This record gives sequence, C-alpha cells and structure tokens, in this order.
Amino acid sequence: MVVSRAMHLFARMGYAKVSFLTISEATGIARTALYRYFKTKREIFDEAIRGITSAIRLELDRISARKDVPVARRIVQSCDLVIDELYGKRDFFSAIYEFVFAMVRTGEDMSSRIDSFTVGFKVVLRNLVAEGVANGELRRGVDPDDAAEALFALMESVAFRLLLGVEKEPNRAKERFGTMIAALHD
Repeated sequence: MVVSRAMHLFARMGYAKVSFLTISEATGIARTALYRYFKTKREIFDEAIRGITSAIRLELDRISARKDVPVARRIVQSCDLVIDELYGKRDFFSAIYEFVFAMVRTGEDMSSRIDSFTVGFKVVLRNLVAEGVANGELRRGVDPDDAAEALFALMESVAFRLLLGVEKEPNRAKERFGTMIAALHD
C-alpha cells in the first residue's frame, strides 16, 4: 500500500517534489512509522521500481516459457509487453528518468543501479535468442548477447523518445522491434 501510493505520488509530482511527509499524508501512516520500514525516500522509490520491474520480469518469464510459441513470436511478445508498460506507466517512468538524470548531474554513477533493475530483461532476451539460434529458427551466427543488448538498447530508445514526446504511438515502436527481430531470421 505504501509503495503503491508513493509510486502514484512520484508519477504525479516527480521524485524531487515528494517527501516523507507527502507519502505519510497520502498513506495515512505516521512518518515515524514509515521510518521503521524505510530509512529514506529513495528506498521507497527503489521499492516502487522493483515492484514494477519484478512484475514485468514475471510476465517475461511466462512468455519465454511458452515452448509451443515460436521464439521470434515470443521475442515480439516480450518487446510488446515492455512497450505497453512504458506507455501505460509513462508518468512513473518519467519520474525515474528525472531522478536518474538528477543523480547523474551530481556525479553519481547510476549504471549499476539501472542494471540491477533491468538485468532480468536482458537475460530473458538473451535466452530467447540463444534458443532460436540453437533450434535453427534464428540465423546461425547471431550472437545472443549482442542481439539482446541491441533489443534492450531499442527499448531504452523507445522509453527516452516517449518521455521526450517524440514517440507518441506505441504501434510505431512495436513495428521497429518487429523489423529488428525479422533481421535475426535467415
């Protein structure tokens, strides 16, 4: 409940404008009680991010496990899922980007923090590509690590373009993923 309500606050107000007091008032939980569970606002923010990325990862694992579906289709479904989440939770992802850029401006290296939340996505993509190469569905010689990294970079690009207001239509982003995935075939 705390994390869910805090996530809505971060989405609506941005990370910088949300305080422990704001979270306390929105949840009806005294600040002193919140401090028993979370030492900082950043811990609450991280937990909100972890909740969303964990839910996405569970769904990606479910898609990945569908051996009755061709690998290329599962890759498309995985990418579509991430795009739909980005568009559906646009304001929250905007708050994340705002936070990341603010931290980078202060000199903090955010790469390991970002990786801790997203490494599961890359693993799923890598394993799907490796499966497709091994079973002959995808082009022989495709490096699963490079392909997963390229697909993930495209996801990052879509997220950034969405936040800039350049990428208004999720279907256009999905088309680009389809083109990239088609290039993995013979």
